[in-house]
Amino acid sequence: MVDESAEVERRRHRFGLKAQLLLLLFALNLVGASVYSAVLYRIDKAAILDGIDGRLRTAVLAVKEMADDDYHARITGPDSIPWQEYDRLQYRLSRFAEGADLAYVYTYMKFGDQIRTVATSATREEIETRKQVKFFTLYDTAPRRLYASFADGKGRFDEYSDSFGRFRSIYLPVRGVDDRTYVAGADIDLAVVREQTMKALKTSILIGAGMFALSMALGWLLVDRIVQPLARLTLFTRNMGQRNFQPDETEAAAMQRIGVTRSDEVGSLAEAMTAMIARLQRYLIDMEQATAARERVEGELSAARDIQVGMLPRRFPPFPARTDVDIFALLESAKQVGGDLYDYVLVDEHRLFFVVGDVSGKGVPAALFMAMTTTLFKATALTAMTIGEVIARVNAELSRDNAAQMFVTAFAGVLDLRTGRVDYAVGGHEPPFLRRADGAITRLPKARGIALGVFEEAEFETASCQLAPGDALILFTDGVSEATNAAEDLYTIARIETALSTALPDSSARGIAQGLAEDVRVFVGEAPQADDVAILVVRYEG
Repeated sequence: MVDESAEVERRRHRFGLKAQLLLLLFALNLVGASVYSAVLYRIDKAAILDGIDGRLRTAVLAVKEMADDDYHARITGPDSIPWQEYDRLQYRLSRFAEGADLAYVYTYMKFGDQIRTVATSATREEIETRKQVKFFTLYDTAPRRLYASFADGKGRFDEYSDSFGRFRSIYLPVRGVDDRTYVAGADIDLAVVREQTMKALKTSILIGAGMFALSMALGWLLVDRIVQPLARLTLFTRNMGQRNFQPDETEAAAMQRIGVTRSDEVGSLAEAMTAMIARLQRYLIDMEQATAARERVEGELSAARDIQVGMLPRRFPPFPARTDVDIFALLESAKQVGGDLYDYVLVDEHRLFFVVGDVSGKGVPAALFMAMTTTLFKATALTAMTIGEVIARVNAELSRDNAAQMFVTAFAGVLDLRTGRVDYAVGGHEPPFLRRADGAITRLPKARGIALGVFEEAEFETASCQLAPGDALILFTDGVSEATNAAEDLYTIARIETALSTALPDSSARGIAQGLAEDVRVFVGEAPQADDVAILVVRYEG
C-alpha cells in the first residue's frame, strides 16, 4: 500500500497532461502565428509592388502623351529641338512627376551605341541649383535593361542605382512615326518602396503576435477546462477500485455534475464512467443472485447499444454556424451492437477530420473494439499533425496487446475547409466515391495500407485530392456494397455508383446518404440485414 501511494505521488510530479498540452499549444500557436505573419507580409508586399507598378504604368503612358511622336520625330541631333521648347516640356514633366510622387519621368533615344536624354523631369533641388539634365545629354550609366528594351522593343520593369539614386523603373519602347524607337520611362525612389514594405512587415508581425497571445490565452482556458475534470475522473476511478466499486456519494454526485454540465467528450466520459461503474455493480449483484442469463444479456446489450450510439455524433447539421461544409451520417447495426463506426471532429477552425471504419466480427466484441477505435481516432486526430500520423498511431495502439486478434478497416481524412484539399490514408478499407458538383462520379485512388490492429509497425501511404464547392465524398462500409437480397445477390460497388449518379445535382449530404440507404433497402427487400451499414457524406461547400 505504501509503494502504491508512492507511485501515485511520483506520477503526479511528472510532466503532466496539462503541461504537455500547453507546450503543444505553444508550439502550434508559435508556428501558426509565424506562418500567418509571413504569408500576410508576402501578400501585403505583393500588393504594394503591384500598386507601385500600376502607378508607373499610368505615369509612362502620360509621359508618352506629353512627349509625343511628332516631338521625337524632329530629334536628329543636339540642336534639333529649341531650348525654349525643351524647357517648357521639362517644366510640364517636372510638375507631373511631383504631383504623382515620382522621382523622374523621361524619354530616351538611341543614336548608334549611345543613349541620349531627349525629355526629362527635374527635381526642385535640381531646378533651384540649375542642375537639370540638358537636352541630348549622354546617359553613360544607362542600365542593361534599358539597352534591352531598345534592342527587343519590349517593356520591362527594373531596379537599379545610378548617380541620381536608387529607383524602381519602367521602360516602354515606342516606335515613332519615322520608324525610330524611343523609350518612355518613369522612376520611383526605392526608399518609398522600402518604407511601405517595412510598414507592412511591422503590421504583419503585430497581427501575428496578437493572434499568438489571444490563442494562448484561449488555449490556456480550454486546456484547464479539459484537464481539471479529467483529474477528478482519474481520482474517482482510483477510489472506486480501492472500494471494490462501492461509490462515495460525494464523488458520484461530482461525476454526475460533470456529465450534466459538460456537453463535450469529457462529459460523455463522465457519463460513460458512471454508467460503467453502475453496470459493474449490477454485474456483481446479478452474479450473486444468479438471475436469468438471457435477461441480463439483453439488458446489457441494450445499454451497450445506447452507449455505442451515444459515442457517435448524431446532431445534423453538426456545425450550424458554418456554411463551408455539410455532413450527414447514418449507422444501422445488424445486431443490437455492431462494429461499424464513423466520426468527425473539427481539428481546428479550418480542418475537419473524418473517419469510417468496419471492425472484424459482430456483437459485443466488435462493439468494444469499435468504441476503443473511435476514442483513439478522435483523441489522436486532435493531437497528431498529419493524417498519416493519425492512422499510424491508432494502428500501433490497436496492435499492442491485441489478444483477441481483432482488426478494423478504416478510411480517414482531413479536409481543409479553406482550400478543399483532402489528405487521406487507408487501412484496408474501400475508397469512397467522389461526387462532383456537376453529378460526375469517380472513386478516390486507394492508398496503400493494411487493416489496423494487425501489425504494429505497418506503414500507411497518404494521398490527397481536391474538392471544389459542391463536391461530396461518400464513405461507406461493406455492409452497403455486400448487402444481399433474398436471392443472395450482392448490391455491389456498381449499384452504389448508379445510385449516387441518379441523385439531384444540388443534393445535400443528408439527401445523398439517405438516398443511398433507401436504394439499399429496396434492393434487400425482406431479407434480414446481414452486416452493419455505415454511410458518411462530407460535402464541401467552399
